[in-house]
Amino acid sequence: MTENVKVERVTPPVELGEGPHWSGAEGALYYVDIFNQNVHRYHPASNTHSKMHIEGGPVTLVVPQMGRQNTFVVSVGRDLAVVTWDDPSKDCVVTKYTTIASVEQEREGNRFNDGKCDDLGRLWAGTMGNTDVPENPRPHLGNLFLLGHDSTVALMQDKVSISNGLAWSADHKTFFFIDTAAYKVEAFDCDFENAKLSNRRTLYDYREQGLYPHFPDGMTIDTEGLLWVASFGTGKIHCINPNTCRVEREVQLPTPNPTSVCWGGPDLDELFVTTTIKNIPQKQLIGQSDAGAVFRITGLGARGRPARDCEVML
Repeated sequence: MTENVKVERVTPPVELGEGPHWSGAEGALYYVDIFNQNVHRYHPASNTHSKMHIEGGPVTLVVPQMGRQNTFVVSVGRDLAVVTWDDPSKDCVVTKYTTIASVEQEREGNRFNDGKCDDLGRLWAGTMGNTDVPENPRPHLGNLFLLGHDSTVALMQDKVSISNGLAWSADHKTFFFIDTAAYKVEAFDCDFENAKLSNRRTLYDYREQGLYPHFPDGMTIDTEGLLWVASFGTGKIHCINPNTCRVEREVQLPTPNPTSVCWGGPDLDELFVTTTIKNIPQKQLIGQSDAGAVFRITGLGARGRPARDCEVML
């Protein structure tokens, strides 16, 4: 780790921060507070912060919709929907949204969790059962889906417990995935154009590496092909080399439960980290004023690729 690495808090705390997405067009970070049903926006250049509250259910992901200003694809419970935030610099409440697709209506306890667009603008988003911990009492209730350009939904992977981190190699031949309840960072061979996955395999097992009961959560990838994983419970971001299946670097945070990561900033060399107050005992929260905040890590000497907006026709 270089001496220039700096970790700084940049937003007020929320309950369960997740799903960070850097909008290069706006120079702004979007993220969610899942159970409070809020989409948050942090604009570093003006040091301003705003939020959009969405009525209807847990909000777990937010991605700008391509070609439509101030319009976003979000998850609301088991729905994927489009919402409009008339002025993202100001707080608002949204009571109506346009549903694109609904899944798993027979599983009332399920909801969407992590989601991200690939380089073709297709949204990959996974679900999970009604649980907050990896030791899912009813495992394999979720699935990983793909929302195509025509708004159709395809099943990509079934029997998922807690669908989390997603990333693709630069050549699109490898898809990286985290099912948190499996305590693993995994990889698939990817037929990218046809959106087909095969040859599922383990890259890094938290149990075997002695990190249990801590677990992998959100994930991103840098331009060198290294994976940056929010390791919930460790208070660290682990940088995993998928070629060697080893942790090459780690960054310590001032709070124990990071939830997800994404690259941002003008040069995409700043790593933004969402965190949560969940799973921290009430007595410990007194000394954890940073829990739930977003952090910015600079000086890593690494950078990411631009995040893709969602290209879907209504």
